[in-house]
Amino acid sequence: MTDQMHEDRSERSHYARVPAPWLAGCSDTGLRHPTNQDAMCLAVRDKSHRTAMIAVADGVTTAEGSEVASLVAARTAVELMVSAHHQGLAANLAFVQAFEGANRAVLEAREDPSACTLIAAGIDEGTLAVGNVGDSRAYWLGDDGSCRLLSTDDSMAQARIMLGMTRDDAEQSSQAHAITKWLGRQATDVTPSVIVFHPECNGWLLLCSDGLWNYASSPEAMSALFRAELAEAPAPGQLCERLVAWANDQGGRDNTTAVVARIEC
Repeated sequence: MTDQMHEDRSERSHYARVPAPWLAGCSDTGLRHPTNQDAMCLAVRDKSHRTAMIAVADGVTTAEGSEVASLVAARTAVELMVSAHHQGLAANLAFVQAFEGANRAVLEAREDPSACTLIAAGIDEGTLAVGNVGDSRAYWLGDDGSCRLLSTDDSMAQARIMLGMTRDDAEQSSQAHAITKWLGRQATDVTPSVIVFHPECNGWLLLCSDGLWNYASSPEAMSALFRAELAEAPAPGQLCERLVAWANDQGGRDNTTAVVARIEC
């Protein structure tokens, strides 16, 4: 197993990881924040058979110490997911245990606990499992042109979408980005939403923080962006760098993290 966690805060302003030819991630502070409160962890169990556990955590900006919360949450979740895979646990149970463990780690990391969101994915050859608390996202982008949002935000905007408001209106409404679930300080529910997805064609899994999807939220918008950047940079490492650079070109209002995995059925 290769643990791709990066813990030196002075180097977190911009870093990339390519643990396998089909998997890569990039994280960047952006243009408006003094520190990078995003974190990612990529652990590859079998490079040849495309088995990996990955996580992206986004520290809550208003909570002091959130850069620490995101680090420990991402790392702990992946460690526990790897352990669950060894034990042969079902996805639902594996994610519940991983998120509960990540929450404990966030609470124990500081005397005054901080908070973060967390999205994690397990890749086992052609099968994808995604768990989420907060508003970081997972998108599926198929070679057939399809694009699907696999995760469900825990946010005021999502609550309004579920009540019938359009995505554009909901995401531009008052307090749209207020999250309704998180890990750490004062969290009351850390049970993730879990989906198991079996792609019908080859394609890509994208995990990202809201620093990216804020500028391309809908599956259609993300698909157009992703495919335009893919055409210029088909290698996962270059692709992640271009997605993060694109977010900065749009204004870089937040920290941005993008992890991409090439999935072949």
